[in-house]
Formats: sequence, C-alpha cells, structure tokens
Amino acid sequence: MVRYAGIDLAGSPRNPSGVAVIEHSRGLRIVFIGLLYSDEDILGLVERLKPVVAAVDAPLTPGRGYRSVDLELIKRGYRVLPPGWRGMRMLYERAVRLAGIMRGMGVEVVETHPRSALKSSGCSDVYRLAEAVGITVNTVLSRDEEDALVASIVALKHGEGGVLVFKACDGEVFLLRRLCD
Repeated sequence: MVRYAGIDLAGSPRNPSGVAVIEHSRGLRIVFIGLLYSDEDILGLVERLKPVVAAVDAPLTPGRGYRSVDLELIKRGYRVLPPGWRGMRMLYERAVRLAGIMRGMGVEVVETHPRSALKSSGCSDVYRLAEAVGITVNTVLSRDEEDALVASIVALKHGEGGVLVFKACDGEVFLLRRLCD
C-alpha cells in the first residue's frame, strides 16, 4: 500500500487547508479528506499516514513578482498567482516551512496548482477526474477539499511518472496529463 497526499494550503492557520490522502492498494481509495487548520494538525496527519509524495497548492520557490515558471503557465492558458504578492508571500513562507519538515519525514514534496491540473486533465470537474483514475467520491466536497483531492491525484501521477512538469530556472509546477476526453 502506497499513499499520496494533496494539500490545498491556506496562507494562515486561521483559514482552512484542504487535505486529501489517497491510497493505492488493489485499487485507489480516499484514506482522508477534510479541512485542517494548524501546522501541527497537517504535519501530524502526514506523519501518521506516511504518504510517499505530497503535492502542495502553494509556491515552493520565491519570486518578487511572477516567476519564469508562472509566466510559462500563463502563456499556456493557466491562471496562477505570483509568490511575490503580499498574500502569496505568507503562503509561500508557510509552504516552504511545512515542505522542509515533510521532507525531513521522508516525503517528496512537489508544487502543483489544482485548478490548472484539473484543466490540463481535460476533466470537467473533480468528481469526473476522480472517476477517471478509479476513485469513488461519496460526498459533496468543499472547494478546498476538491483542490486537495486534485493535488493528491497529481502526487499519485507523479509517483507513477505520468505528470506534466513546467520547469524554469526559478521553480517547477506539476500538472496532470489528459485523463478525460
């Protein structure tokens, strides 16, 4: 059994972060999906469930404005925000801190942008995406949980070697290959 995490990180622990962990063991299933607030809760879940890859919806490299990798994504039709903006700076700082701790736990951490990953997958919504990879979703998800589930699927596909990688001198962002018609 191998687990993959997706984290739709909020800039402040006062706001909810969506977290999803999926497991690959004779099929795919959701092990956890929900909203967490504190760094301790997020890290505690990661420590307990031990994913091999975590895809985080937050910039993991700095930038004063748009990074070159962001400009490449924008050129391809994806809508991303630069880590240099004030609100994004707080998100970046939290993401880098958590990523460092998770890497210390042996988790590979990658940057993603769930709405862009959903678009690149060709799927109309997160429920269709989940179905396309064999995950059953039995409840209505919040936007943060949807983004976390997409991010966990990016982590899964990265683990399998099936992602789109946008790379520049100042970072890399992982999206999904086409999964729906």
